[in-house]
Amino acid sequence: MTTIDTHYANTDFDLKSASSFDTLHRELSSRCFALFYTHGEDGHYHACFESDHDGETPESGADRDILLIVNAINMLSDSAKAELDLCYLREFNIGFHCGDSWAFVHSIPHKAVAAASNVGCSLAVTLYPMRQPDGTPRE
Repeated sequence: MTTIDTHYANTDFDLKSASSFDTLHRELSSRCFALFYTHGEDGHYHACFESDHDGETPESGADRDILLIVNAINMLSDSAKAELDLCYLREFNIGFHCGDSWAFVHSIPHKAVAAASNVGCSLAVTLYPMRQPDGTPRE
């Protein structure tokens, strides 16, 4: 059986609000990659962004992605910041493709953790299994 390595996948910046945040979406979309912005079946607005690093930094990882998105947040207009403040979910969701590793460490330096906290955001982790229940690799 081929061993599958565990590795960092990406960091999503997830937002949810009871009200629309069109200005925030537009401004973040100009500095980040917008995955979606929708009015959900629950009546709330949902959005997801990723950093738009365009190879500008050779490093990869949650540290880079969080700091790039925080930089975009810090550049928002006052009206976009007001919409961000109304979001009840402001979360950096750090994703990992989980392989066959017994243990895996991906450190997030205090600078990135503090930056996320300073803009009022939480951190979450999502683990993506890389094998089917029968043990075959996912494609």
